[in-house]
Amino acid sequence: AGRLIEELYREQKGSRRLLASVPAGDAVSRALFERNHGPWCEAPLTEDDPFCNAVPSFPKKRSDAYPPGWEQDAAMCESLRRRPEGGALLDPFTLVRLDAKGRPSARSLVSAYGPKMSLVAAELRRAASALGAEEASFKRYLLAAAGGFTTGDWAEADESWAAMSGRNSRWYLRVAPDETSFEACQEKAGFHLAWARVDQAALAWQDKLAPLRQELEDSLAALIGPAYPARAVAFALPDFVEVVLNAGDSRPGLGAISGQSLPNWGKVAREGRRRTMVMSNIGADPESRRIARQKAQALLAPEALAWYTDDRAPGHLGVILHEAAHNLGPHTDFKVEGKGPAEIFGGRLDGVLEELKAQTAALWYIELLRRRGVVTDDFARQVYAHEIVWAFGHIALGMFSDGDNPKPYSQLAAVQIGTFLRDGAMGVAKTGGRELFTVDFDKLPASVERLMRAVGRVKAEGDAAAGQALVDDFVKGEGSRLVRMEEVQSRLRRFPKSSYSYTVRY
Repeated sequence: AGRLIEELYREQKGSRRLLASVPAGDAVSRALFERNHGPWCEAPLTEDDPFCNAVPSFPKKRSDAYPPGWEQDAAMCESLRRRPEGGALLDPFTLVRLDAKGRPSARSLVSAYGPKMSLVAAELRRAASALGAEEASFKRYLLAAAGGFTTGDWAEADESWAAMSGRNSRWYLRVAPDETSFEACQEKAGFHLAWARVDQAALAWQDKLAPLRQELEDSLAALIGPAYPARAVAFALPDFVEVVLNAGDSRPGLGAISGQSLPNWGKVAREGRRRTMVMSNIGADPESRRIARQKAQALLAPEALAWYTDDRAPGHLGVILHEAAHNLGPHTDFKVEGKGPAEIFGGRLDGVLEELKAQTAALWYIELLRRRGVVTDDFARQVYAHEIVWAFGHIALGMFSDGDNPKPYSQLAAVQIGTFLRDGAMGVAKTGGRELFTVDFDKLPASVERLMRAVGRVKAEGDAAAGQALVDDFVKGEGSRLVRMEEVQSRLRRFPKSSYSYTVRY
């Protein structure tokens, strides 16, 4: 099933047809193609180089989500969004094609990729038949997911998936079209498969945080104000999972996905019943830890660096709260005057704002947990230090890909670091002849809260202009100077980037 998902994802990215054009015997180009799901380079210094390509004709990156020959840029996305049928054209489970009269129309994933999707369904049914009674919930999900790949209706699969947990199955699997970052408009769902073994270490955090879920929602609603009324939430707190196999959109060419909260749409999402996971074996190897510490040393002043720890627990809590926050406050199915976030903000800005909301909420909730005695003062500072280093890592990757396509994590990181610097919660000091970032941990919670209120109100009120202004200020406006992007990139890009490839040995 994973191999078939890889093929489907390449179809979506528009790269599968290009594999035959990789020169025979060129092992390096073939390796790049296999790693990146296509011939295009993805490292920060090469991703916009038109001649960094595994195919001699240097084909442009054009996904299969839109008609051949269309220029896939911000103007195209906005043009589709403004059409009367824009909602259907940008539906995540469709492709855009031209009808007999040359007008854009929406086609379902099944109509475009049905034969290959049917093969995935068959493999999932075979897997289900191999399971015993002790994995009844896993079996139900496999069969429901097979139905989704047959009909294109994912509702039953989402329900079965949300019912799974680390308490009723040893395994974690998500196989579906979910995330949208693979294409220019960030609207279409990309096929992926993530298979993992449940790590029981998560159960302790679940027991601590589960009683606080409604308080997390209520406190955020109170901060945002009347534009967002709190709702009852019942989402599953994150499972820790140890990745066994990633395929399709779950396997980026560089780096790795460390957590997710899914599904993004539908009844399960609307009712706050998403399932959330943290990939606990990402970055756990000694080499990854060594490089992570060296990156922290390259940017943090000694007083701030003292709170950066190699222990995985602070980073895990940061991911747990980030993914949980996707289920809290104005979410992917929250509507303002009948319009959803993608209709209001467009897929590109919506992606940045949703990730900014989740990551800022992750930091904001740390203070709540500290006051409640769930974490100590020292542990809270360790989480803050870890998340600040995480933000610098994404700033180093650059703000855009493919020319003008925003990188959500990089842009949210710039907004956060710029805000903290402007508010005096962070600063810059000369140490040993070079400038390093300082952190005032006493001022940081108030700065986080101010940003959380601003982002929450932008999303709750559907204020696209304010949201764009907030992001632009720190990405390319006056605020971007505070972030010192070029210096951060210069210091961190010299470190090697990891590429994760999993296999199963029988």
